[in-house]
Amino acid sequence: TKWSFDTGNWGWGNNENQYYTAGRTENARIENGNLIIEARKNDMGREWTSARLTTRGNISFLYGKIEFRAKLPAGKGNWSAGWTLGNEYIDELSRPFCGQIDIMESVGFEIDDDSGNGLAHATSNCGAYYFKSGHQPAGIVEVKDMYNQFHTYAVEWRPESIKVFVDDRQFIEYNESSTDLSWPFSKPQNIVLHLAMGGGWAGAYGIDENLISQKMTIDYIRVYELR
Repeated sequence: TKWSFDTGNWGWGNNENQYYTAGRTENARIENGNLIIEARKNDMGREWTSARLTTRGNISFLYGKIEFRAKLPAGKGNWSAGWTLGNEYIDELSRPFCGQIDIMESVGFEIDDDSGNGLAHATSNCGAYYFKSGHQPAGIVEVKDMYNQFHTYAVEWRPESIKVFVDDRQFIEYNESSTDLSWPFSKPQNIVLHLAMGGGWAGAYGIDENLISQKMTIDYIRVYELR
């Protein structure tokens, strides 16, 4: 009851290849107690299908801790993510002005095929990106065997700061002084989970032609609101 689907294949602002479906168990389902988001090749007459789940319109949060425990896909060309998006989001033109906290982003070409080690990215997205040279406040951390093992990705969001963790290890903190421009993180945000294929970042080295599916496995999502 807290989740709904974003649908379509217009590229989602990143020239992505997948078509996001709604309510289709091939792309999003509960399996052995886990949420499985699966991208499938040559499915429904599309190059790729997948799913993007959001709590937008159902439930949102202002301050607290959001964490999810997940195993991530490793094939070249995928882009898995768990993030928050401001409730003032209307369409892609309002993003990231409405505020966006990337708790975890991972692209398949950064995961080692042998060890399963990869990189987790976290970013605070706001209007500064469009008006100022350089990058948004961001961090990257290596995660051991993120393909075969579950890891916990979390954000602690307070009025004065945003801190991001992997397995209780903090690797970035940012606050209003991180940028001299808009700070939209004093308004409610909702949660988004997605598994994309291709696009400007994940598809920088193409999509592995041998892939027929990719799976993001989520054990749980927990929200601890700040009182």
